[in-house]
Amino acid sequence: MLALLFFFILGLILGYAFRSMQSEPTKPNTIRRYQSQMTHQQKLYLKSMHQTDSDRIRELNKLSSNQSIFLRLLKQTFIDFDIAVKDNRFIVLDRDYFPMAIFEYRDGQVPMKLIDQEDGLPLHLYKAMISSDELKKDHSALIYAAN
Repeated sequence: MLALLFFFILGLILGYAFRSMQSEPTKPNTIRRYQSQMTHQQKLYLKSMHQTDSDRIRELNKLSSNQSIFLRLLKQTFIDFDIAVKDNRFIVLDRDYFPMAIFEYRDGQVPMKLIDQEDGLPLHLYKAMISSDELKKDHSALIYAAN
């Protein structure tokens, strides 16, 4: 019985040693093809899309209470458009899910509203100001610019 146990343990040790000495099968050399860079439209499209639904839900759970209120006002103002949330930014999407504008809300002490451009899209930054009147002005400006 003792000899059987000895040979069993010796077999396990030799088996692991033999397996570690074997090299993995070599893969044939694959030729890497040139991957073209993304176009500007593809970059804009990827700016608002998520990999999975869990990523989208995770982004929504990260929002502060003021950002959630701002999102609700955005959805009430931009009724005909979808709103995507990515990196604490609210991206207004048209019917083709292509970004039209980016809104960002930040908490602060002094109310402020700034308008800038990012990748050709208007970027509206609201700091410590939640105003449906200002959002309506931005909505009409975006609709006017789109037509």
